[in-house]
Amino acid sequence: MSYETPRAEPTQPATARYSKYLPAFVIGSLVIGLAGGAAIQSMHAVGIATGLVDVFDVIGTMWVNAIRMTVIPLIVPLLIGSIAGAGSGGDAGRLGLTTIAAFVILVATLAIGAAFAAPLLFGGLRVDAVMTSALRATIAATAVPTGDASIGNWFKALIPVNPVKAAADGTMLSIIVFAVAFGFATLAAPLEMRERVALFSKSLSTVMLLIVQAVLLAAPLGIFALTFVVGARVGGAAFMAMGYFIAIQFLVAAAVVLALLMLTVMFGKVPLGTAVRGATPPLLVAAGTSSSLSALPAMIEATRDVWKLPEKIYGFVLPLAVSTFKPTSGYSWVLNVFFIATIYGVPFGPAQLALAAGYAALFNATIPGIPGGGMIAITPMVLALGLPIEGLAIVIAVNPIVDRFTTIGNVAANMALTAVLSNRARGG
Repeated sequence: MSYETPRAEPTQPATARYSKYLPAFVIGSLVIGLAGGAAIQSMHAVGIATGLVDVFDVIGTMWVNAIRMTVIPLIVPLLIGSIAGAGSGGDAGRLGLTTIAAFVILVATLAIGAAFAAPLLFGGLRVDAVMTSALRATIAATAVPTGDASIGNWFKALIPVNPVKAAADGTMLSIIVFAVAFGFATLAAPLEMRERVALFSKSLSTVMLLIVQAVLLAAPLGIFALTFVVGARVGGAAFMAMGYFIAIQFLVAAAVVLALLMLTVMFGKVPLGTAVRGATPPLLVAAGTSSSLSALPAMIEATRDVWKLPEKIYGFVLPLAVSTFKPTSGYSWVLNVFFIATIYGVPFGPAQLALAAGYAALFNATIPGIPGGGMIAITPMVLALGLPIEGLAIVIAVNPIVDRFTTIGNVAANMALTAVLSNRARGG
């Protein structure tokens, strides 16, 4: 007579229960962090405020660095594995061309839409001489970025002289070029070697995703620290001085995200509830970090585990997207220059709007991947339109706030187009 050991009823792991409520925790930390930072700033308690800001700045930076350390070891094997696992070089090439075409169309659509909408959106803004003087006074403490944002320099830096140095420097687009070249070279290798490369790449990306999941569990703490610092340093003054501009950017970003959500549901064939559940964590990371690159691990996790998209699509599209395209610059640049023209009283008619939209669409991929990189790329546009460069500094003054809205839009665009391309690959 034998006895079977009774099996314990499966229980939900504590980490799984915690992950279920993680989006709510992150939302709470975002709100509390901003409110707490603004409150400290308004109390003028210099000693306490400085100490708290320094502490939370360290914590927030450590969390962002923890995410960033996983990005390159994650996206390189994902790209190589996606290409090496393709049916042929033609399949991978077609996916690449389709991805580029989809993003170019999206950026152009947003730029053209902003050109038509800008006069209406800023129609209620009335700027008198006193307010203009107050706004100009803010530029003294704001440095205007400098750098070569020419298309020629962008192409020169496209191919890495040293891929290892490019990885160390974090020049994402150069790394992507190397990874894509390696992946296509793998397709020409003997089948046995190709399978080994694909297996190794998949194994490495799987292990890296485990690290990513662990880092994301600390998101409430990391995002609280980051937003506390923003609230303490920006406070309420920027909201009052630039409230109209910030409100416009927020409303446009919300409309764009909503439209992209509908695109995901209608053309990506992702159910609405699933789409929202999958998009929420990456969007919150984007809001907390102002970095679509930092949100990449969360995007990959969501498209894989929640949306159930094929790895050969998200493994290729998402790394290429975050390193190459900033879709929301299509509308944001147009709104920026129109706002500058408005506060300085510079005439800005249809011809200027058309030039601004064309520039935003054509030079989207030239944005350097550094803080303030978008401001470097937009500088020639401001000069070409005959606008005062001081106006660019005013826009930069509120960039820490506005950049969160545009980053959310970039992440939503990356995920939406990944879903659409996945559905297209399935024949949907």
